[in-house]
Order: sequence, then structure tokens, then C-alpha cells
Amino acid sequence: MRVFLRAIKYFRDDLPLIGLELIFIVLQTALGLLTPFPLAVLIDSVLSGKHMNQWVHRIFFNLVPTNNLLYQILALAAAALILRLLQEVLTMFQTLINIQIGYNGLMRVRCELFAKLQALSLSYHRSQPQGDAIYRLSYDTFGFQGVLNVLSGLLVNIVTLVIMTWIMLSMNWQMTLVALSVSPLLVWTFKHYGKILEVKATEAHAVDSELTTTIQRSVAHIGLVQAFGREAEEYARFTNTVRNSMKTWLNLHWHEVLYWLYIGMSLGLGSTLIFGYGGYLIYKGSLTIGQLTIFLAYLTKLYDPLNRLSGTGAGVAAGVAGVKRVLEVLDRDPVIKDSPNAMPLPREARMLELADVSFDYRDGEPVLRGISAKIEPGQMVAFVGSSGVGKTTLLNLLPRFYDPTRGALLLGGHDLRKVRLADLRKHIALVVQENVILPTSVAENIAYGRPEATDEQIRRAAEMAGASSFIDKLPDKYDAQISESGQNLSGGQRQRIAIARALLTEAPILILDEPTSALDPQHEHMITDVLRGLKGQRTVIIVSHRLSTVADCDRIFVMDEGRIVEDGTHDELVARRGTYFQMAKHQLKLADDEPAADLAAPSAV
Repeated sequence: MRVFLRAIKYFRDDLPLIGLELIFIVLQTALGLLTPFPLAVLIDSVLSGKHMNQWVHRIFFNLVPTNNLLYQILALAAAALILRLLQEVLTMFQTLINIQIGYNGLMRVRCELFAKLQALSLSYHRSQPQGDAIYRLSYDTFGFQGVLNVLSGLLVNIVTLVIMTWIMLSMNWQMTLVALSVSPLLVWTFKHYGKILEVKATEAHAVDSELTTTIQRSVAHIGLVQAFGREAEEYARFTNTVRNSMKTWLNLHWHEVLYWLYIGMSLGLGSTLIFGYGGYLIYKGSLTIGQLTIFLAYLTKLYDPLNRLSGTGAGVAAGVAGVKRVLEVLDRDPVIKDSPNAMPLPREARMLELADVSFDYRDGEPVLRGISAKIEPGQMVAFVGSSGVGKTTLLNLLPRFYDPTRGALLLGGHDLRKVRLADLRKHIALVVQENVILPTSVAENIAYGRPEATDEQIRRAAEMAGASSFIDKLPDKYDAQISESGQNLSGGQRQRIAIARALLTEAPILILDEPTSALDPQHEHMITDVLRGLKGQRTVIIVSHRLSTVADCDRIFVMDEGRIVEDGTHDELVARRGTYFQMAKHQLKLADDEPAADLAAPSAV
């Protein structure tokens, strides 16, 4: 029941439309009750020549007093047509309103799910395949429409069933009880197969999510697949996933068919009993053919809501499965979120401090161990070390993609966990190793972090990042369209656009993870000059294994096994002949006995 209540809350804003839809449904039901009467009047009064003393017969002969038989038949035919046309028109409007309500709710749940996916931490997204999020957002959300349709149909069918039972009891209570004698069979079918269908539907959604993930991964990694000639293996993986999906859905549909078979057999048994009992009453003379015709017509209207109510198990199974998968994400704790009393922090230059920071991705497997450092406003500092020592992890803590397991990060003396997340991230511009390039224009890519920027500001940022040289050669320059993931640009071009994007934000803290890894020596030198020019203006934090990029830094922190093992300027670290010296020696091909002064500030060119 909790699932249903949470699902329908997304349709609360459409209560006026829901009320209008219910009015149309009531009118449809009322017209449906009148539909059998023209045929009954024709059989029992017009054709027989005996005027039955029932209300519908009296109304007809008051409206059509003529004794012309043909005229009366035509009048009854016209009445039957009008009743049917009115029903169809009401059905049309009711359907349109229902569709509008359904899509309104779908939009709301999709927006909320999308916002939640954006709020969830990187640890969640890196533990889940992208295809799963896409499937939940694109397909599982339709489950809310399904639940709404089931619940609205449930209400309508219950009301219809009550009205029809009352009318039929007033007509012939014995025949009504015979008609309802199959109800226990329907209840058993609903309870037994309803649970089975929900389990099977959940399995089917999970398998289809896996299929979406397989497709997404294959398309995203097509270059890798082609480079290593793995097309056949990927095709086999895809066909296996498709086959598994097909088997799961066929299994679900098999149980659905069995479900409807039991319902059909139960209702068929009821119709047979009524047919035989009604024929017996006509034989005895206690029932007219017209009365049996009306009763049989009403029997259809009695069994129709019974059929729909019984079919709720099949209809609700798929909807509930989708709703549960969506709620599973909505109920997740974002982990990285504003504390209840998070403080605002206007953007300005502030000191950044790492106070005994440790971090574990998994318990008992520390990646960072007791990192402590102070970075003054306007300083340019670097974290260097071999791969896997925790440099990138450390950078991910600064914008709170993760929170430290122990210790604290302070900005202007304020613990980052007590600062409003939006305000914190306004202080930081980030350039990561895997540069994210959007499938839009060059200008929009550069201005992503500052969409209100002028064309002149965008060009200035591109010039500072060394990107203007290749942008000006593009056919449409800054209006040139970039393909998905920047596939029509080189790695170095993508990196320079990412750096320009960060520079344009004018954030007080600029963080760069391997900023020159995809650049040639000429452009590396250009970026190094840009960063050097930012000294005193912005706090620049660099992670790099290329010492030519960090040699001019005010302070260099050397990391090993998750710890800072050395820190100082380039000259100081070289003079110590420690870990940093070993890195410089291997990169610059220097001898162990070479004087320290000769190692200072190597040129990038």
C-alpha cells in the first residue's frame, strides 16, 4: 500500500482533472446501463404488441405515442445509436484527460529522479552502470502511470460493480447470486498469480536494464572494440543479453496468459450457469426473453468490472516493479549533501587547509593517510608522485565529491562539511584527466561554468588556455559544433577547452589534474606560462607527474603510499636528494652526482 500512496502523490496537482475524469466515467456508466433497454423494449413491447408496465417502456411510449410499428423500430434504433455515440464521445474525452494526467505525473517523477541522480555522490554513480540509470529514468518511470491507471480503474470498477449488483439483485436476486458464484475462483486467481506476476515483472525490468547497459557500454567503447578486433565477442555478449531478456519476458507473458486463462474460464462458467438457469426460467414462464436479454447484457457489465478487478494483478505487477525500482533510487541517501545548518560562504580568496585527512574507498583499505597541508590564497602548489599514491583522490575531496574518512578540510577556517555545497563549489574550478566535452558549440563548452559570459570573455579564456589557435581555424570558429564526447577534436584540443572553461569561471581556486598530459612541449610551455601568470591572483592546485609543469610552484607536496613524504620548492626538493630527486633524475636523465643547481626549474621546451 505504501508503494501505491507514494506513486499517486505525483498526481496530486491534477486533482481537478481527476475529478473531471471521474464525472465522465460516471456519465459513461449511466449511459452503459441504458444501452440494453432499446432492444428489450423492441422485443417485449413493440414486436409483441404488449406494452410492458415498466418505467422504460412507459417513457418510450409517452415519447413515441404512434402506433406505426416501423416508426417505433426506427426510433428505438436511433435511441440505441445516440446512446452509443454519447458513450464514445465521453470515452474520447475521458481518455484524453487520463493521458494528460499520466504524462503530467510522468514528468514530475522523471524530474525528481533526474535531480536525485544529480545529487547522488560519485561513489554511487561509479558503483552503478550508466545503463541502469538510463533505464530507470526512461522506462521504469512509466510504472507510475501504470499504478495510476490501475488505481483509477479499481475505483471505477468497484463503483460499477456495486451499482450493477444492486440493479441485478432488484431484477432477479437468484440469477444474480448464480452470476456471482464464480467470485471465489477469481479471488484465488488474483491472490495466487498476483505475487508471481510481480516477481516476474521485477526480473524482466532488471534484465532489460542490463540490456540497456550492454548497449550503452558497447557504443561508448566502440573505438576500443574495433581497435582490438573484439566485434564478434561483443556481438555474442549482446545476443546472450537479448536472449536472456527474451526468455525472461516470455516467462512473464506465459504466467500472464495462464492468469487470464483462469479468469476467462471462471467467467465462462458463470455465463454458462446464467444461460442455463435463465433458459429454465423462460421455459417455466417466469421470465421474458426481453428480461433475459437485459440481464445477459447487464451480466456483461457485471463481469466486465469483475474481469478488470481480477486483471488488476497483471496490470499492477509491471507498474509496481517499475515504481519500486525508481523509489529505490529516490530513497538513497545522497551522502554528500548540505548539513542541516550549512552556512553560506560568499566566493572570495581563502586559505585551504588539509588537517590530518585520511580516506578509504573500502573499510580497511586506506588510500590517504594523515595528509596535512596549508595552501595560502594566491599560491600555486602541486601534488606529485607515482600513479596510485592518492593524488587524484585528494583532489576529489576538495569539491566534496567525497568526504574524508577522518580529519577535515577547511576553507577559510570552515569545515567543508559545514559549508553550503553550492557555495563551496563556486570557489573551485576543476580540470580533470578525463575531460568532459559536451556535444554543443565550442563557445557553449567553454562557457558551461559561466553561461552569462560575453563573447569577448570566452575568447580571452581560450587565448589564455592556448585554445584560440586551433579554434580560429575551425570553419565556424567558436560556433563550431563538437560531436559526442569531443570525438572530432584531438586529446590536446579537448584539454585546452577544459582549461579555458575552468579559467573563465574566475573561481578563486583552480584545480588541475594532469593539465598538460595530452599536450605537446610547445603547448605545455604555453599552459605553464598561463598558470605562472595566475600566481597571486588565484590559488592553483596541480596534480602532475611531469615536473616541468610544477617546477615553478610555490610549494610541491611529494606523495607516496597515501602520505606526504616531502614538501618544499623545486630547488629545495632537488637538493634533498630524496623521492622528488629520483623522479627528476629519471625524467631529465640526470646523473646521481650532478650538482643540484643544474636541476632547478627545467624548461618545458
